[in-house]
Amino acid sequence: MDVSKIVQVLLKNKLVDETTAVKIREEVRRSNKSPYRVIQELGLMTEEQLLKILAREFRVQIAELGSDSVDPTIVQLVPREFCEKNESFPLKRKGRILYVAMADPTRWDVIDNLRFVTHLSVEPLIMSPEKINQLILKAYGEKSEVSEIVKELEETSEIDGLTIVEEKEEEEAIDPALVAKDSAIQRFALTLLREAIEKNASDIHIEPYENKMRIRLRIDGTLREIEPPPYRYARGIVSVIKIMSNLRIEEKRLPQDGHLKIADKSRRIIDFRVSTLPVKHGEKVVLRVLDKSSLTLDLTKLGFEPDSLQKFEYAITRPYGMILVTGPTGSGKTTTLYSALSILNKPEVNIMTAEDPVEFEFEGINQVQVREEIGLTFASSLRSFLRQDPDIIMVGEIRDAETASIAVKAALTGHLVLSTLHTNDAPSSIARLIDMETPPYLIADSLILVMAQRLVRRLCPQCKKPVQPSEEKLKLVGLDKSFLAGKVVYGEGDTTCDLCKGSRYKGREGAFEVMLVSPTIRDMILENRPIHEIRERAREEGMLTLREAALLKFQRGITSLEEVIRVTMEG
Repeated sequence: MDVSKIVQVLLKNKLVDETTAVKIREEVRRSNKSPYRVIQELGLMTEEQLLKILAREFRVQIAELGSDSVDPTIVQLVPREFCEKNESFPLKRKGRILYVAMADPTRWDVIDNLRFVTHLSVEPLIMSPEKINQLILKAYGEKSEVSEIVKELEETSEIDGLTIVEEKEEEEAIDPALVAKDSAIQRFALTLLREAIEKNASDIHIEPYENKMRIRLRIDGTLREIEPPPYRYARGIVSVIKIMSNLRIEEKRLPQDGHLKIADKSRRIIDFRVSTLPVKHGEKVVLRVLDKSSLTLDLTKLGFEPDSLQKFEYAITRPYGMILVTGPTGSGKTTTLYSALSILNKPEVNIMTAEDPVEFEFEGINQVQVREEIGLTFASSLRSFLRQDPDIIMVGEIRDAETASIAVKAALTGHLVLSTLHTNDAPSSIARLIDMETPPYLIADSLILVMAQRLVRRLCPQCKKPVQPSEEKLKLVGLDKSFLAGKVVYGEGDTTCDLCKGSRYKGREGAFEVMLVSPTIRDMILENRPIHEIRERAREEGMLTLREAALLKFQRGITSLEEVIRVTMEG
């Protein structure tokens, strides 16, 4: 059971104080022991006492073993891998009811999968994970060869590429409930995840077609195809990922969202956000790689120009008002907001966020996962935040008039509000808010700063080479030959480079258009002046456009002219 659930129960029943709760969480994280074991070792209560408290809270019975024997006919109903992954064990059967011992009897996703696998009604009982592990070992015996291979793959990344996929002599139907027992399929799935981590991919795309499967990794913002497995494994690979993500493996008609975690060879935990979508020839799966250790939260390392950084840092230290970050999906807006919040995150400040989804968890920040299907929208979350005594509010996205109205009013009543919009540039955000029926006088009074951003790929430092751009390309970005006088500029390098694996780029950084709302711009908003006039005034006051910011990176040899054109074509 997740330590947070147990701690919340103990706090609710006033069995521990906040200091002890923090100690429990830190010890679980440090030792990697179960919360049950940690609470016992800290001398807070016995296992029996804790189980009684949790059973009462979750309204379940405590699992009791009538004898030392384990019924093999019951054990055969559920694969060992399922029991180990979900800390559960089938204890007994009475008619159409299967009684299952679970470390967390509130895991309805696990219960639903058990119902599907066994075709029985499932009654959860609570038991400590240590006792469940003892039952698993007793029932299933020592680790099988397949389990040892999976364990090896979880702890190392010595298997290269996709060569571990084994051919089968003939095509056969795959039972999704037992697919985890196929070493080839499980090896492939785990190796694919590790390859994505090692290549710093942000997403994995698994796409079924009529006679083949395509797998692509998004690296530095672009999709790259990798060698797929034989098509006969397509359904099995999707099923094993769904099992790992605790998704309903029998549901193939509707989209599903889930997540999974794996450990790399250094025992670093990596999260994957999983999305499935029914398509004509099966299910497309997209996994977003969420590696907190690779998240850059230092504003000085995101790619800001000095003046732009100074303006942004000034804005986020204001006691109240609204800051907007704009750009398309995948332009780094969330990273920028997280970087700002990491600076503002102090014990004396109450920070609350509404996100869809919560990509990274931060201690000290109250993060809410938006769930529109149950009415927990950005607007309703924001409305609730205002009753929680916040100092700083982050709204993942302003999508509608209601959210815009509440955000603006929050900014006017003593709160610092940070959010995102989808607009092409910074000044256009004003028009977007007006389109959402926000009165210009409220925008003028609340808005502190608007920033548009894009991510440009950095040229590979090992293979980039001096170039002489053509006049046509220079004209595309509004330059002429005089721009190159006395300058050495760089372009794409060698497709055989070992460092960038032939992509000619290595990593990305931001290009930022930062518009501080000065008194003059505020007056122009009040007067409802055209956006092009506001844009020109902002430039007169020192705002770099996205294209100008990207061109500075080209001039310094950080990126190529082709990349500048690609990311700022609308600029």
